[in-house]
Amino acid sequence: MPLILPKSGEYAFEEKRSKFIGYCTPIDSEEGAKQIIAKIRVAHPKANHNVYAYCVNNIPRMSDDGEPQGTGGMPILNVYEKSGIINYVCVVTRYFGGTLLGAGGLVRAYSKAAKGAMDAAEPEALVIRKTFKVTCAYALLDKTKYNFDKLGFEILDVEYTSDCTLTMSITEAQLPQFMQEISYGYTATEIL
Repeated sequence: MPLILPKSGEYAFEEKRSKFIGYCTPIDSEEGAKQIIAKIRVAHPKANHNVYAYCVNNIPRMSDDGEPQGTGGMPILNVYEKSGIINYVCVVTRYFGGTLLGAGGLVRAYSKAAKGAMDAAEPEALVIRKTFKVTCAYALLDKTKYNFDKLGFEILDVEYTSDCTLTMSITEAQLPQFMQEISYGYTATEIL
């Protein structure tokens, strides 16, 4: 099951006098990712590197921003892909401390900063929901609302016409129980 970032996260540490600051943020477009990367560059004008990786709509992008090839962007991307995170941007800012870390040291440092920022954002499972319109008679409205609420189905709206139409939001996990419940005299239509 894919995971999402419900909020932004940040994590900083030092490695052999180099300072690494990881930032991650949920995004919904490539333009949004580019804006966040630009904002972090402006916030750290004296940083030596702003390495990043992002993925939106299953299309990954990354940059080592002057670090040796494959030591920055790819490790960040790997952290998020292995975790199952979708629609994110992660930027790791590095202030060079004077000591070379080597390729392995850079991979470990960028991975650590990316993971720390991700953990700070507290990833959670992506809940896929479906929306239905359920029609019932006025006489059944109170009982229907009570039963649906008790079962954890979210009622988004109620329309009052010749009958009552409830707009419902149902998770995929609730779908079998919902289908069973509406089979008792209700009319339901899925909204795409």
